[in-house]
Amino acid sequence: MGKPPQPPTPQEDPPIQPGRPTEPPPEQPPGNPQPDIPPPMHEPDTPPPPQELPGNTPDETPMRGPSGPSVPNPATDAVNRK
Repeated sequence: MGKPPQPPTPQEDPPIQPGRPTEPPPEQPPGNPQPDIPPPMHEPDTPPPPQELPGNTPDETPMRGPSGPSVPNPATDAVNRK
C-alpha cells in the first residue's frame, strides 16, 4: 500500500507589520461598489416617496433612581439560616 495523499499545504499569510495597514483590493469598476443592485424603482404615475426626517430625540436619557430594598431570595436565604 502507498502513502495516503497529503492535503495541500495552506498558503501562509504574510507577517503583519505594525503601522502599515494592508491595502484593500481595488474596486472593479472604480466608484461602483454594488453594480448588481439597481436603484429603487417607483411607479411613473405616483409621486416619489417623502424624505422623512427622524423624530425629536431627548438630549439626555433619564437616569434610574436609587434601587429600593432588596427582596429576600428563598434559595440563598434557606442556606444561610441552617
